[in-house]
Amino acid sequence: MSKEWRLLNLGEVPWKRTQSIYHALALTQEELKTPNTLIIIWPDKPFVCIGLHQIIDTSIDLENITSMNLPYIRRACGGGSVYLNNEQIFYQIICEEKEYPKEMLEFYKLFLTPVVETYKHFGIPAQFVPVNDVVADNRKISGNGSVTFNSSRVLVGNFILDFPAKNMSKILKVPEEKFRDKIASTLEERMGSFKYFLKNIPSKGEIIKEYIVNFEKKLNIELMEGELLQEEIDKIKEIDNLYDTDDWLYYVERTGRETYQQKIKSGTYFTSVIKKLPGGLINLFLHFDGDKIKDVIISGDFSLNPPFVLHEIEEGLKGTLIEYDAIRIKLGLLLDENNVEMPGIQREELAKLIVEAFENLKK
Repeated sequence: MSKEWRLLNLGEVPWKRTQSIYHALALTQEELKTPNTLIIIWPDKPFVCIGLHQIIDTSIDLENITSMNLPYIRRACGGGSVYLNNEQIFYQIICEEKEYPKEMLEFYKLFLTPVVETYKHFGIPAQFVPVNDVVADNRKISGNGSVTFNSSRVLVGNFILDFPAKNMSKILKVPEEKFRDKIASTLEERMGSFKYFLKNIPSKGEIIKEYIVNFEKKLNIELMEGELLQEEIDKIKEIDNLYDTDDWLYYVERTGRETYQQKIKSGTYFTSVIKKLPGGLINLFLHFDGDKIKDVIISGDFSLNPPFVLHEIEEGLKGTLIEYDAIRIKLGLLLDENNVEMPGIQREELAKLIVEAFENLKK
């Protein structure tokens, strides 16, 4: 017997609402006992969306974004900075965590199967590629992220009708302007869309219809058209207001910290290290004192569950001896104590990055 889910096929909505709705519905599902829900949605205007764990000044080009008259927002799940517009259809899944695979990779694989099948229906050779991508001919055709709030797990992703490579390259922070054209050409080479693969692009209605069919069939689910409860609408408005605050927009940033390499005094160092791992980009800001970690900031475009535990991990690493096994063991304890899952990022890799950053400073 198939499970019943609520379908909210909302179409075009105010741009900020594309992010606040899944956040609000996940926060209220347990309390309101609302059903598992599939949302289909897209924004009424283009905007820039940064990942939950990113630092604004090192991730996006605010000067370009202002000149392009684009609003920007921090979303409630991980991943990188993206340019979003109505040439994308967003699917957003809110479900009871206990009902589906807890292991993140299996969760992605299960819920991205209908996405893969939908692309295939239209003749695009899509396949799931861990950790959370849908790819065709080595081109990414769907970006996805996940986050857990209370007992609810969220998956957000998109069907890309046409990929805005030039606009995407303009919103990203680059070390020098001469690199921007290179970024645009790289995006053109690595990203795909309905427009890239097909001469005739199906309508949004056709894509949505096929996706709903595959969602029900592959997941053994019956989607029932529904509406938002008043309590959910109230929470969405509350989240809209939260997103406007500096406390939310700049929550990753810390005052008085520098993100450049600098020797302060004998035995005391600041440095930063950036590394692309299978689960995303990791950016570590590190303050060493003697042979111990004095302070650390962890940011980047990775996914993390639960979402707001980075500060506890950062605090817990303070005072740790800068030695691989010591850091690995400490990280393991902190991650296990907080039930943390970082898909595609191993604690051994983080420990190695910290040690290498320290050793590079001494050269």
